[in-house]
Amino acid sequence: MPSLGSSSATLVAMTETALSHNYLSKLSVSVVLYRGNLDHLRATLCGVRDAIVPSLQEARVYVVDQSLDDAYSTDSRALCTQIFEEAPVAWEYLKLDRNAGYGAGHNAALQRDLGEYHLILNPDVELPTNWLADSLAFLDAEPDIVLFATRGKNSQGEEEYLAKRYPTVWVLLLRAFGVRWLKDRCKEQLDHYEMRDLSTQPVAHDVPLLSGCCLLARTEALRAVQGFDERFFLYFEDYDLAMRMRDLGRVVRFGALQFVHHGGKASKKGWRHILWFTRGGVRFFSRWGWRWV
Repeated sequence: MPSLGSSSATLVAMTETALSHNYLSKLSVSVVLYRGNLDHLRATLCGVRDAIVPSLQEARVYVVDQSLDDAYSTDSRALCTQIFEEAPVAWEYLKLDRNAGYGAGHNAALQRDLGEYHLILNPDVELPTNWLADSLAFLDAEPDIVLFATRGKNSQGEEEYLAKRYPTVWVLLLRAFGVRWLKDRCKEQLDHYEMRDLSTQPVAHDVPLLSGCCLLARTEALRAVQGFDERFFLYFEDYDLAMRMRDLGRVVRFGALQFVHHGGKASKKGWRHILWFTRGGVRFFSRWGWRWV
């Protein structure tokens, strides 16, 4: 698996270079809402704002509301106004009249004015202040990368394994519905899928798939594949996007940076999420090929 080395000194140099250039003026961000936790949303938007403000450059942020809930829309729009009103950030609140799914929400932002790089972001992700500047500096130095992510950790500080190998049906069933003793017996298969063998050192690795909770894409490439396939309502739209974008360049996970993700698993969110997960999995395998075990 190809990798690129990066020492701590290199990372510091990247930060200094990023802040001395107009990187963040090349950036746009989309965040899709559906009645989510407003405290998490506040942390997400404050993280974006604080990552942009130190550079004194303008970026564009699109908050896409698919909640179909007037009270939630009022509260979330007021929160955006409070966070961005004095920041050098051009932002727009897009209230949609239907909920067509996660990918469709981000695709709505793709119709707007975007930067050279576009950040696809969950409303439950917290970015450290240096994350954007360092990520964009890295991408500027690696023009063949079209889709980029970093390490993530959950609310308890545990590593999330957001880069993935191509899944099998058996592994996905284990992750979604498997009991603890069965998961323990199949740990080697699960670890292989989650790419737990990836180094936690500050290096970049080419990977097959990436989770969609926090993705940086080259806008030209993202538009070339027409964004997300909206036939995926929720789950697997990110894997499908990575598979399609790999035809245009490299898909990379960078180990030197990390964010916090407060999201949960489909099996813990109720029967509708299990249904969306199952439908998404069937569509993904039908398009890209079935692997059973």
